[in-house]
Formats: sequence, structure tokens, C-alpha cells
Amino acid sequence: MNQTFVAIGMLGAVVAPSALLAQAPVASPFVIDVIHSRAPELLERPRCDVYAAVPYSLLNFVELDTGNVAEYTLSTIIRDSTGRKLVDSLYRRTIIEDEIAVTRGSTGAADNSVRRYRLPSGTYRMELVLRDVFGKRDFSISQKIVVPVFPEQEASMSSVMLVREVEQRGSRYAITPFIGDVIWSKDMQLFAFVDCYVPRGIPRVGLQWSITAPDNREVASGLGEPVDLSGSSTQAFVPLSLPQRMLPGTFQLRLRLHTLDASGSIDTTSTLAERSRTIIIPRSSSGAVLSDLAKAIRQLIYVADQADIDMINAGATEAEKLVQFDDFWKRLDPTPSTVRNEAFEAFYDRIEQANQRFKSYTEGWLTDMGRVFVIYGEPLQVDRFSTQSGMSVAIRWTYPNNLMFTFEDASGFGDFRLRTPLPAGAKYRYRR
Repeated sequence: MNQTFVAIGMLGAVVAPSALLAQAPVASPFVIDVIHSRAPELLERPRCDVYAAVPYSLLNFVELDTGNVAEYTLSTIIRDSTGRKLVDSLYRRTIIEDEIAVTRGSTGAADNSVRRYRLPSGTYRMELVLRDVFGKRDFSISQKIVVPVFPEQEASMSSVMLVREVEQRGSRYAITPFIGDVIWSKDMQLFAFVDCYVPRGIPRVGLQWSITAPDNREVASGLGEPVDLSGSSTQAFVPLSLPQRMLPGTFQLRLRLHTLDASGSIDTTSTLAERSRTIIIPRSSSGAVLSDLAKAIRQLIYVADQADIDMINAGATEAEKLVQFDDFWKRLDPTPSTVRNEAFEAFYDRIEQANQRFKSYTEGWLTDMGRVFVIYGEPLQVDRFSTQSGMSVAIRWTYPNNLMFTFEDASGFGDFRLRTPLPAGAKYRYRR
């Protein structure tokens, strides 16, 4: 049973009660988003909504009568530029899940919550400490936050929130937030969601979005539908479309608020307000492996067909080869809704173990023992014996279903050669 915090969330929209997928960058154990918006009463301090996504795989679950249970606490401390503590809060969350596999991260589920604070415009330091109650482990995040000014007589917008789903409910929307900056799949549908604050006299506006690379090159852009304004604050969103061949890196998502021209189209020559946020397209493969992409591709002989390898090598540049390489491993990902690709990790972990354990005349992964180890993993039984001639030593590896491989050291120098042919089409297959 997935439980998710339900609240009147960012921008006054309802946070839809469904457990989100864990959107966890490699560097952070859990993920947060900080969204700033103008308070309904203009004289009050701006709102600061802190969203947190805690992956189930981070927590220790214990089996109780009610199911598999995890508990954690999350403390939030916010200090101003002088170090003075303005916020010191703590809350506790309980998660109950029936399926053990889900608690171990098989679906990428995360527990999501939001807490709202009121802060004057300015710069702050926020520290969050998550404590896994049963696992007795602490995880922390510290980051600078800047609360913007929302001028009363000028057009402005709230922070940009990434959203998975948007459902209209009367004049407001129910939203399912996507928490964090890391876009782990370019196939998912995402929306950019904001509150628009526009002075009286402008009946309709439109949103333009763009994504730019670090060199300011625009990689994607689009326009939303015109929005009818109502009152001092109006919710608006635009669907985002990420290029399939978007390379890993850190990008800027920019949202611009425009008036409409006489024909009712968005007039991009006149900008009322602008907001931006970082989005990250991660490498779906380990940087250590990809330090030598050419070798990583050669090592695919134990998992890929030759046609797949030829397609990857057909890339005109290393960047194009990397895209094809990542696409290949995405097809084998047992949990495509999460950042991790367990099949990839297990395969290259075996490559590394083979290099450490079976190196002789060449790298360990190229030896006969290394090849069998990478494809089949650790044998159930290892037997060492002398051959019938008594002139050499042999080793037999036994796997499930009575699958056996015999290696012989005919040279006497530890160069064990495979004497049992591999089954036709033998390839690495990920198994949990």
C-alpha cells in the first residue's frame, strides 16, 4: 500500500495522492524541490514550499502484522545570511507496503511530502536531515535558496515546477509533481507548471518554453495555449517535449510569459516575466565504464548480438555512439522507471570482477574463464582435479540445471582454456 502526503501544495494546486517514482540524482540520497510563490495576501511573506521524495530503497522496512513498514523523520532548518535560525521543523512519516520487491526499489516508488514556510525575499541556507528510524541511518542535504521578490504592480511568475500529471478541477488543477532536476527518461510526459501574477488590464497571456545547453544553444522550445486570467493569480502549464537524442548534461528550462497579439496568438516579442530552473539529463551508464567507450562497446559481445554492436559503432561521433549505447541498455533495464539500470551495473561489475580474478595473458574479461563468468556469474560448485594424462590441471564449474564447464591449464602457467563448448547463443541475462 503506497502512501503519499496529500496537501494543498505549490501554487494552491492540489497534490494528487499517488506515489511518485523516485527521481534521485546519483549524488543525493533523497530529492527535494523548493518552489517559491506569491502569498495570496500581497503584504505577507512569499510562500516557500519544500517538496521531498524519499525512495523506498533508501529505507529499512521491517515486517509487521500490518505489512512491511518503514518510518523516517525529516528535519528542516533554514537560516538567514547571518546564520540566524528562522525555521526549525521536524515531521515523521510512516510507509506501509505489501510487496517486498517494491520496498527494495523494484518499481522505483518513493514517499513524497510537502511542507510550506513563509520567508521574506532574500538568500537563505536550508539544511534537511532524513533519519531512517529502523535502519538508524541519517542522510542530509544542504543548499542555498533564494526567495525572489514578487512586485505588486508588475507581472511575475512563481518558480517553475515540473509536473507529471495535470487534471482540471473547476478553476484549479490537481497536479502530480515530479520532484527534482534529474529527468531520467526522455519518454515521459512532463509539464512546466507556474502561477502567473499579472496586473489588471491584461485579459489573456501565453507561455513560451525553451531548453538551452550550457553554451546557450537552444535544444528544444514550444508554446502553450493562451490562458484566460482570473483574479490576481492564475495557474498555467505547458507540455514539454524533450528531443530523443538529447545528450547527457545540465540544461536550463526557461519559461516566458507573453501577451497576445491582435489575432490572439502569443506575441513572443514582448515578455512580461521570465523564470528558469535547472534540468539534468543523466548518463544512464557509469562514468567509470564510459571512460573508454570503445572498450565498453567491445565488451558487449557477451550480452549483445553483432547487429546491435554494429548499430552502436555506426555512430559518426562518440556522442552518437554513446546515445546508441545508452539506448541498448535501456532496452535491458529491469526497472525502466528508476534512475538505476541494474542489468547494466551487474554486467559491468562482472567485467570488473573478471579482470581482477582471471587476468593472465590478456585482460580477465577476455579469458575463457572471464567469458563464462561474465555470462553465467558465480558457479554453484568448483572442482579442481588432474586430467587423465596427469600432465595438467583442470577446473570444472557447475551451474544450475547441471550446466558444467571444464577448463584446462595445459601450459602449466595458469592459462585455463575452456574445453567444454558454450551453448549456442549463450549471452548474459540479468537475474535478480
